[in-house]
Amino acid sequence: MSESHILIKNAVVIDPARNVQERQDIHILNDLIASPNTPVSARNEIVDAKDCYLLPGLIDYHAHVFYGGTHSSVPPDLASLPFGVTTIVDAGSAGSANVESFLRDQIPRSLVRIKAFVTAYPGGQLWQEENHNPDYFDFPRLQQLFRRYPETLLGLKLKQERAVVGELGSQPFLRAVEMATQLDCRVAVHMTDPVHTTEQLLEIFRSGDVFAHCFHGKGDTLLDDNGRVKAAARQARARGVIFDCAHGRNNFSQRVAQLAVADDFLPDIISSDLSALTLNRPPVFGLPWVMSKFLAMGMSLFDVVERCTARPAALLGMSQQIGTLQPGSCADVALFRLEKRDVTFTDVHQHTLTGSQLLVPQLTLKSGMPLWRANFGLH
Repeated sequence: MSESHILIKNAVVIDPARNVQERQDIHILNDLIASPNTPVSARNEIVDAKDCYLLPGLIDYHAHVFYGGTHSSVPPDLASLPFGVTTIVDAGSAGSANVESFLRDQIPRSLVRIKAFVTAYPGGQLWQEENHNPDYFDFPRLQQLFRRYPETLLGLKLKQERAVVGELGSQPFLRAVEMATQLDCRVAVHMTDPVHTTEQLLEIFRSGDVFAHCFHGKGDTLLDDNGRVKAAARQARARGVIFDCAHGRNNFSQRVAQLAVADDFLPDIISSDLSALTLNRPPVFGLPWVMSKFLAMGMSLFDVVERCTARPAALLGMSQQIGTLQPGSCADVALFRLEKRDVTFTDVHQHTLTGSQLLVPQLTLKSGMPLWRANFGLH
């Protein structure tokens, strides 16, 4: 079989991993990004991407894609490839009792690259049935799973939401950190309407742990009474805590996000928290819509792209492979138009935000294979 050589030309390339934002031609040879000096022949497939932005394949660091395994999960490929996403992280849809079905069956059959957190509690995120009692955490089983699937499992997930943990307070979080320390992995924590103050819970986070839904608007938030980001959040970031927007339906406040961005506290990660409640539905639709929302808040396109490419790639330990368009990296590529149009964003609190730019996906390549295309006028 002959080599596949795709040349994408005339696009503005944004590759924060290499600090690049300029018009470049990108050569794709089989499944890798090739040298810019790769010879062009008549047999090459050439994509003229004039007026488009060429990005590394996006990484959605928080979504729910254990489709058929939990009520809230969505089909992985449909939740990713049409949005320019080539790597997706399942945010603890499954627990130690059922995650192996996800790992053995669905992940290998998906076109999108999938990594996963596993809930600290065995049952995973089942509807109204989440038992966070640490007495039932199955640490021996988690040890087996992390030994068996080290390339896929990233860490433990749990909630500190008042309605979920109740009188257990921070006990589940403390036990999860103990287990994660022994497993040598991260902990990702759902922080909407936290059972204790944000300051108290931030003291438990270790460097590398993930504060998910960092711009939620229920209960105690990142903001103080004056609408400024709390000193404890800045101190936590300084010691390595990761702040992930993880938008979702009920876990994002545009007011909190706008005030935080205005106070120069940008998210470390921009992710969708896609689920059955939000895929192709307001207020999320997909990751490009969330990215466009942060453009409306005043973030630069470069900074927004960085938080969906280079930064999550580093968290995955894959900086040389994905989240970049450097020669030799995986040929995961996303092409977008940045359309100038009036657009109104809303959230669950009915706050509105008006923007003037919208990222519109055009083409997604995974490992050099064009798997989704919106505009057949690209040629």
